Amino acid sequence: KPPLLSPSQKKANHIQSEQKRRANIRRGYEALCETVPALREAIRLMEAEQGTGLPDGQEEAGKKGKKRRSKKVNDDGERVDGRAGPKSECVVLQKTIEYVHELLSEREELFARYHQARSALVPGHPALQPIRPLDANGMPGMPLWEREWTGGANGDDEGDSDEEDN
Repeated sequence: KPPLLSPSQKKANHIQSEQKRRANIRRGYEALCETVPALREAIRLMEAEQGTGLPDGQEEAGKKGKKRRSKKVNDDGERVDGRAGPKSECVVLQKTIEYVHELLSEREELFARYHQARSALVPGHPALQPIRPLDANGMPGMPLWEREWTGGANGDDEGDSDEEDN
């Protein structure tokens, strides 16, 4: 029985799947760079320092002459790779972890404020009661935010008409 794929087809499939995997990783890092505020700001500053922000080898429209690639050099005189700086994988991951920690800390602070505000209310305050509308049997039903909107066609929308107030 002959093999399903020749060695060259296997190699081509492997190369293609590896390129796809790398492209997905690259897109993930780009998404993090757009999401994390510290990375967005650092990238914006880096692009501003570099001038136009055009990729190497591209010129502004209207310029004539030979294309010259300037060698990027850091403060120590070492050549800088295109991925160095705020877009390096290490920096992206570090800043993302810092951002997640900031979000978790902010969440804890908001929960503390929420619990402090609730504890300041007198017992029996309407804000302390569960927000569940009563169904036809007078039992607490599904919360309003979880109910499907029917556009008011069923007439069961509370507070939409003046007839209920009479």
